[in-house]
Amino acid sequence: MTRLPVHRDGSRPLDRPARLLGVAAALGCSAWVALASAGPSPNGAGLLQLREPIEAADARLRRQGWQPELEPPAESFDRELSGNELGSLRACSGTGLGYCRYDYRRGSNRLQVITVPDSNGDGQVVRWTLGAAGGPWGLCQSAPTAPLQACP
Repeated sequence: MTRLPVHRDGSRPLDRPARLLGVAAALGCSAWVALASAGPSPNGAGLLQLREPIEAADARLRRQGWQPELEPPAESFDRELSGNELGSLRACSGTGLGYCRYDYRRGSNRLQVITVPDSNGDGQVVRWTLGAAGGPWGLCQSAPTAPLQACP
């Protein structure tokens, strides 16, 4: 069963097909694939905690020297879906589990964090990828309607 994210006021977003296709392509839609970037790190598995609120993860990552990727900025539609103002937000899907992607950089390393809304609509970390060979860690989905399970 497909679940649309719910805004804090109880409303649901409108389906924006062209935008969603871009997000689906970026996130790998039918099969989760590690998103490429520079340089693996041996500490990637322990960087984040599964189901951790994105605000807490963002604060800890920034203390560790990770900086949000500021370009390109997220659109207002994505900000509304995410429910936060984090500079690392890149995009959110308006259908399915309501995934949002956050991008960080530390030196030449890039970190991509995927969240889904919890029961209150707040983003919680479900998966992260560090560099071209690092991860994914957390929970993955093998098909759009498949349940989340431990990443291979």
